[in-house]
Amino acid sequence: MNQSFMTKAVDHLRNSDTTLYTLIEKYGPCTLRPSLNNLFHALASSIISQQLSIHAAKAIEAKFLDSLGAQYFTPEDILKIPSTISPIVGVSKAKLRYIRGLALAVESGNLNFTSILKNKDEEIISKLISFSGIGTWTAEMFLIFGLGRPDVLSASDAALRKAFKVNYKLSEPPSAEEMISISKPWRPYRSIASWYLWRTLD
Repeated sequence: MNQSFMTKAVDHLRNSDTTLYTLIEKYGPCTLRPSLNNLFHALASSIISQQLSIHAAKAIEAKFLDSLGAQYFTPEDILKIPSTISPIVGVSKAKLRYIRGLALAVESGNLNFTSILKNKDEEIISKLISFSGIGTWTAEMFLIFGLGRPDVLSASDAALRKAFKVNYKLSEPPSAEEMISISKPWRPYRSIASWYLWRTLD
């Protein structure tokens, strides 16, 4: 997602949806940037974020990293820590077990991020949900924030559904079908559109 790409994407969204036009004018350039340099970190972060608010997830992640003395999660660091660290950093034992499982998968070669980069979005989701603790939502967050895939719409994301309701003045949070219908004009930049909608909940 370089500057040229982002400019093209934002121009498309601005011209295809009056609500997004207003949000783009309000929030300015999209600062969404993928974590391609550390994809394990991005996936671990997505697991930590499950069923948490953005602010709570960031706070727990920061505390976890501080306990490791690290800036990013790595398989090596995760496999060194004792399970007793979980209550200290606020990460549930289940989530820590899932992240350990991913670290082991990387170590064994069962999860190869270089190989994943070559796959289509649907193939990546199918691969990731084969690991314990990763569902479609987690895989979609990884596609957006880890890989920077531009056309992902996470119709199961509670915050995004709320943002749809508020910004499109709906009587209730939309169904997945309604979200897909509303977002059709955004393609192929639904990830960037989602970023603007999420911003309205900050």
